[in-house]
Order: sequence, then C-alpha cells, then structure tokens
Amino acid sequence: MDDSPYRELLKRSRNDLADAIRKRRALLEQLEATEREIAQLRRLIPGIYAYAGESSEHVDLLSVGEGLKEAICAALRSANEDVTISEILVILKELQFPIERHQNPLGSVYTTVTRLMTEGEVVAGKPKDDKNTYRWTRGQFGFPLSHGVLSRVDQIIKIKGNKKKSG
Repeated sequence: MDDSPYRELLKRSRNDLADAIRKRRALLEQLEATEREIAQLRRLIPGIYAYAGESSEHVDLLSVGEGLKEAICAALRSANEDVTISEILVILKELQFPIERHQNPLGSVYTTVTRLMTEGEVVAGKPKDDKNTYRWTRGQFGFPLSHGVLSRVDQIIKIKGNKKKSG
C-alpha cells in the first residue's frame, strides 16, 4: 500500500496548523495591544473632561456593562508599572468605575486581584514601600494552547524543517 499521499496530506496539515497557530498568536498580541490602548484611553478621557470644564457626557462609553473584574483588568492594563491595591483603587476612580458601591472597596479589589492571580491573568510585582504590587500578564490568555505550548510547536516545526533541508 502506497501511503505517500497520506504523508503529503499529513505534512500539509501540520504546516497549515502551524500557520493557523502563528496567525492566532499574532491576533492575540494585537488584541492585547488594543485592550491596553483602550484601557489607557478610558483612564485619560475623564481627566480631559475635567480640564476642559465639561461634564462627562460619555461615561456610558467608559464603563459599559463592566463588572469589577473587567474594571480591574482595565486598570492593570493601563498601568505602566507595578501597582499596589490602593493604586488600583485610584485608577478605578479615574476610570469612573463606581467602586464606592462596594461595602469594602479595598477588600473587594484585593479579593478580585487574588482571583486574577489564581487564573494567571495577574502576577505579583516588586514590593513598593513594603506593599505588594501587581501587574497584568501581558499577552497571556487562558486559551488551551498557551504561549509556552505555541513556542514549543514553533521549535518542533523549525527542527523538522532543518532535518528536511539537511536530509
């Protein structure tokens, strides 16, 4: 039985899979960059309203359908450095998130950040004034094929490509 058509099909399928994984990685990186840009703009716009002497007529655009978890993710994305829980609280206020509706705002933020750490979306930063700090894990998404798996797939593809060239 001649299985060379199957080998060729397998080869093309593997290459197609590798291409699709690379495309997904590029899209995820673009998504992360866009999410960060949105978070920074959402943080900037309320300040501009204040300086322009206008009321925040477009607050609905800033916090549409957003819960505490999403707001904290936006706050961490918009931060350019590791931030403490208190600094996250300040950023949430800058984002005009109604954190004061929570009975214990600081505790709510801490609990949410702890959950985000467990989920791998947030990591601990370098302590600042003896306080724990946190940062967004840029570009890391909770998809089945994590960045580590994707890089290994790339390595396998490169090794197989080098074997074919030398063999």
